[in-house]
Amino acid sequence: MSKVPQPLLRDIRLAHLKQLAQLEVPPPRKAPTDDVPPEVVMENILSWIQDNPSALQAARDMQCTSDSYVTPNWDTVFFTFVESITMYLRKDKEVISALSAARAGDYDRALAHLDASQELILTVAAAIDCEFVQLCDFAEQTPDGTLYQSGAYAGLFISKASGKPFMGVGFKGTNSLRDKLTDLDWQPIVPPQPEILWGAPTHRGFYLALFGQFTTDLNSQVPFEVLVEQLRSVYTSDSRLHFTGHSLGGAFSALTYAEFLRRQEAETAFAQFALGDLYTYGGPRSSYEPFATELNKRTREGSGKHMFRIVNSQDPVPTIPPLFADDLINYPFIHARGAWRITVNGPEKMNEEPPPLPPLPVDQMVGEDHNPFNYYTSWQSTPHS
Repeated sequence: MSKVPQPLLRDIRLAHLKQLAQLEVPPPRKAPTDDVPPEVVMENILSWIQDNPSALQAARDMQCTSDSYVTPNWDTVFFTFVESITMYLRKDKEVISALSAARAGDYDRALAHLDASQELILTVAAAIDCEFVQLCDFAEQTPDGTLYQSGAYAGLFISKASGKPFMGVGFKGTNSLRDKLTDLDWQPIVPPQPEILWGAPTHRGFYLALFGQFTTDLNSQVPFEVLVEQLRSVYTSDSRLHFTGHSLGGAFSALTYAEFLRRQEAETAFAQFALGDLYTYGGPRSSYEPFATELNKRTREGSGKHMFRIVNSQDPVPTIPPLFADDLINYPFIHARGAWRITVNGPEKMNEEPPPLPPLPVDQMVGEDHNPFNYYTSWQSTPHS
């Protein structure tokens, strides 16, 4: 039985179509030949789910949390990893078709394409006994002040389990040219609204993708605010709320989690959310101090809120930005705590920053270690159910 009323789901979809109707139809793009088709990714995820029912059930019993801020619950790690990789299953071509139909005023056809764009995500969500609701989609839009970058795409996984309700906010990682240009725009920006992220200088591409303005002829929107508005419409007060993402999605989830923590102290409207944990996979650095210090203070033992940064073997992405070790003194990006490395030999606790782990030399960077399939292979050697 659905936990979200169908009229509310339709309202959320229509709001998205109205947003799409304001955009110009982008030119056709050809996916790189080395991209794995989303259908193949989905089949892999479904096989992981089929092979690990005990881990999934144990994570549900924990409401996708961990008991301590020191060691992650590896069952919860698996559940949130599945959520994070499922976010890559968005069908870009169907979104573009929905955009074209919405601009033409054919909302019924646009809704059909929008539903088709989420078909694979919904399939995986059902396999882990969840519903899925899109929270924001700015992946085809460019933030003000940039030429061709992307905004955040996020969705909500709502557990259907009775008795121990939880919800998970997942973010899509890098899988388009727009996303790659967002990743590369790493020069720090001081938040124009000084209270955001405690005023910490932040990776410009990440900041604008979440907190920047996206202006069309009719209005201006901020992805973070759209996400919060949609989340409020479906959130139930007894649900533990966690955040997750892989790669670029890891950066988005960390920044969003931090801002939720900050606003819970500053704005009564955020008190309704029962915040749980943060789980990121192969996420890059996103901010200077005081970001890490403020985030660490709010996720101490006894807080009921924990964060874990999972790194597969020698994945180079968590060691950047900057791109070169000599630049660390001039660009002091730093991770918050909670780092664990996973390999086929089992998990190990990593040293916390500071000092930041220097980027690997280019000739030692192993891109395959960033691949989600290899993250899953390493997770299998963790002590899970």
